[in-house]
Amino acid sequence: MRDARQLHPADSYQRLLQEYDLREIDAEDGRSLFHRKYMARLGWVIGTIQRELTPGSTVLEVGCSQANASLLLAEQGYRCIGLDIRPEALTYALSKHTDGSFCPVAGSAESLPFASKQFDGIVVGELLEHCANPAAIVRRCVELLKPCGIAVFTTPNGQYIASKEPLYEPCRGADSSLVRREFGPAGDDHLFAFALPSFKQMLEAADLDIIYSGYVGSVVYSDRYFPPKRIMSPAWLDRLSRWVNHLPGLNRLLSYTLVAVARKP
Repeated sequence: MRDARQLHPADSYQRLLQEYDLREIDAEDGRSLFHRKYMARLGWVIGTIQRELTPGSTVLEVGCSQANASLLLAEQGYRCIGLDIRPEALTYALSKHTDGSFCPVAGSAESLPFASKQFDGIVVGELLEHCANPAAIVRRCVELLKPCGIAVFTTPNGQYIASKEPLYEPCRGADSSLVRREFGPAGDDHLFAFALPSFKQMLEAADLDIIYSGYVGSVVYSDRYFPPKRIMSPAWLDRLSRWVNHLPGLNRLLSYTLVAVARKP
């Protein structure tokens, strides 16, 4: 996969994606908040797919944006499809592609243009918080999975101490104001955030069997909340963050991201 510094974006949206890559996956500062936070999440997704599915499996990444998960998995022998509502994002992702099977598809997460029981795995990363009706998207993903296929989810933790988004209410439904705002391109347009119990409840209501759920990334990556990070190696920062992610009671307040992997019966 090409480094973002090698790319020549064709428009303003692709330049925005390049800026995200340059502070996340391709950041020069290995201790920066955005880099460590992003790599913890991406590493968990990649590692989960590797544990649960063998190379050659077909994996769909819904709302792929830069498609970093798909591109990295493709390099390791997985057959990856990246879906995004923005054709510019898919063109950008293709400009990064170097090895393996990666197919970009333009389409909406609300009307996934695929046949049922087609995929061994589906990745839904940092998308549900942008959707007016996330439960409907989860149900559609389940339809697309083969029996015993797995779904991998990540979403911001709504109980994190600095979270400002309202918590997701499972019974609220998708009102018109949320529908007008959904699927925005920036990180500050979240409609709501999940707490782990409601997150798990939504997945179980879609008839998924949860294999694991928990937290990834924590305040130890923050200059504001944990200044000693500047004298620690990135590897030790990651170890300390994983320890925080498993602290009973405190993990829900100090962790950035909710994660879950679930299997279709």
